[in-house]
Amino acid sequence: MFEFIFNYVEKDTFIKYLRLLMVVCVYIIFRQYYTKYAQDKLIKQQVAQDERDQAEKPEKERLEKERQQEKLQQEAASFGWGKKTRQSAKVQQSLLEEKLEVLRQRNQSAYDAAEDEDIEDLLE
Repeated sequence: MFEFIFNYVEKDTFIKYLRLLMVVCVYIIFRQYYTKYAQDKLIKQQVAQDERDQAEKPEKERLEKERQQEKLQQEAASFGWGKKTRQSAKVQQSLLEEKLEVLRQRNQSAYDAAEDEDIEDLLE
């Protein structure tokens, strides 16, 4: 089949290059399939991890609030005169900090979305 090529190139050299060409082609073809497979597997793992995190999130938040309330109770117990006022001030302060954190997250996500839109406009 390749006899006419052997007039220009030695048979051993041609076979070596043909093998190399086959290996490179097989690598290129299988690399695409493997990349797609690896992406799908990674996405499935991330989705499963996100679902586990979402399932555990309410429990973690509840435990965190309980710890914070216990901490406030201990601080209030160490106070002497004006204990009720200081305790309510600490509770109000913790609530304000929580609301401030939620507001920061909301503003940050809005800022990130605006940045993404700017980048998309520049890419077009």
